[in-house]
Amino acid sequence: MKRCWPLPPALVLLALCVSCSPSPGAANQPEGKGGEDAPPSPVTLTLYMQSAFPIQNQIMDIIHNKYPHITIKPLLREKGQMPEDLLAAGTFPDIIYASTPWYTDYLDLKVLLDLNELAKLKGLDVGKLDPLAIDAIKMWGEKGELYALPIYRNFAVTYYNKDLFDKFGVPYPKDGMTWKQAIDIAKTMTRKEDNVEYKGLDASESYSAVSALSTPFVRPDGKANLLHERFALALQNLKEIYGIPGNRPGINVSEFYKGTVAMSVFWNVIASFEEMSKKGTPLNWDMVTTPTYDAAPGKSFQVDSHNLSISAHSKHKEEAFQVIAYLLSKEVQADISKNGYLPSLADPDLEKVFGANLQSLKGKNVSAIFKQQSAPLYKITRYDSIVMGELGKAMNEVLDNQKDVNSALREANERADKAIEQVRKP
Repeated sequence: MKRCWPLPPALVLLALCVSCSPSPGAANQPEGKGGEDAPPSPVTLTLYMQSAFPIQNQIMDIIHNKYPHITIKPLLREKGQMPEDLLAAGTFPDIIYASTPWYTDYLDLKVLLDLNELAKLKGLDVGKLDPLAIDAIKMWGEKGELYALPIYRNFAVTYYNKDLFDKFGVPYPKDGMTWKQAIDIAKTMTRKEDNVEYKGLDASESYSAVSALSTPFVRPDGKANLLHERFALALQNLKEIYGIPGNRPGINVSEFYKGTVAMSVFWNVIASFEEMSKKGTPLNWDMVTTPTYDAAPGKSFQVDSHNLSISAHSKHKEEAFQVIAYLLSKEVQADISKNGYLPSLADPDLEKVFGANLQSLKGKNVSAIFKQQSAPLYKITRYDSIVMGELGKAMNEVLDNQKDVNSALREANERADKAIEQVRKP
């Protein structure tokens, strides 16, 4: 899915935030001789992550400087270090970093701690966190379990290149566009000039196309759900976008960075714009809300949060929760917002300071981020990746004019059902 939202800057941000405030547990440490507090015992917390990030050593140093007794040991999810490998070896990590759709493996292995009790014991008010993010996480629990806490949320907008619109004398896009309106603009902006091909609109891939429609990939009976009318709606929309002569699909926003795409609908990539600005090669861009379907008015891409979980096997559950709870304090959440990430703490004050630390957001239409509500998350199953793969194949068949939308989806649905059945067999 996804949504491989930009893990490196996010983790950097979290680490930086940890260094901002005194330890919430400091007042409860035992006293040493002479009435002075004795230092707490050293603790090593293993942080399990989907992918590496470039300055993890610096991050560990920052956390250690704030909590001298806590050492963060990063561990990557890769061959030989998959969840089942770690569990079998008795070395399962203390903290797991993941976005909301990716918990199937952990739940199958029964390695996630229900955080409800710790939250109540430590006085963490979960009700102050974004309700859509919490609801999405709670969908993983069958009896109200809370297997993770959201540290920040993702968002999607329509990025547009102001220089290209100025070059071709076309008015800038506006907040509140429908997909039809966006496609009309794309038809005007897609052209070849001075031997350079310009694309009007990049709407990413099949998953993002259906994201705002909150449609499950698998039915309650365990069968593929690609025959649902909303998948046809999404695929037809992509066909119209990429059916514009010269407007071929790109890879995320890579071509937008090069200045050859007028509009790109995608998740939060503000960190990339900030990096370009710092290097002295800024892009003249701005943003508006994502185009919407009539079937889902006012809805952007589905809710997606980046979360921290605690292992049920951890010997340091309270210390792990201490770190997570601190990241959810208003002070740290404000820093998260100032650095261009949506905080998970639902507080209007935090919206007001969004991007305050970023030069690249000066004068930008930041309000576009807050004008739409994320679509609710659909019910996720362990078979979703199978169905998503078949949807991607169907999209390619449609865009290559090999099949019509309905035929492509029907055959994809049949393939997905067969693949699901094979997985279910002992």
